[in-house]
Amino acid sequence: MDYKKILFGYDGSPESMAAFDRVIEVAKRNDAKLIIAHVVKRQHANTESVSLGFGVVSTDDDIEDILRSREDKLEVLKQKANEKGVEDVEIVLKIGSPKSMLSRELPKEYGIDLIVLGATGLGKVAQVFIGSTASYVVENSPTDVMIVKN
Repeated sequence: MDYKKILFGYDGSPESMAAFDRVIEVAKRNDAKLIIAHVVKRQHANTESVSLGFGVVSTDDDIEDILRSREDKLEVLKQKANEKGVEDVEIVLKIGSPKSMLSRELPKEYGIDLIVLGATGLGKVAQVFIGSTASYVVENSPTDVMIVKN
């Protein structure tokens, strides 16, 4: 199958960067449009999460700072993709659930043929409690999904 529109889900992890290298190869081979997406999950701070040190977003100022920072990173990835020969690249930055956005909403909105994600770094026990975006996308996406292991 030829892939013409490929969605790459970026989260900044080493696994995500390994997937970026792979998605460049696939996009070049298929002369495909590459959509580089990052989805920021809005969370509200509470005493327990702050004391445990989890990264939470609690105010509109926080989310705006994070979006600006992430947009800069996505622009760097777009430039790298262009330098490696992928000419048609679009970046997408959304606020919402990474699981539903990457598995259903963005593929539908952009007519995606293939989704490429890095494998989770979580062990099996952590996945039970936290969940894996990659696992969710594989189970719920109507299109092909490529999971790249680091």
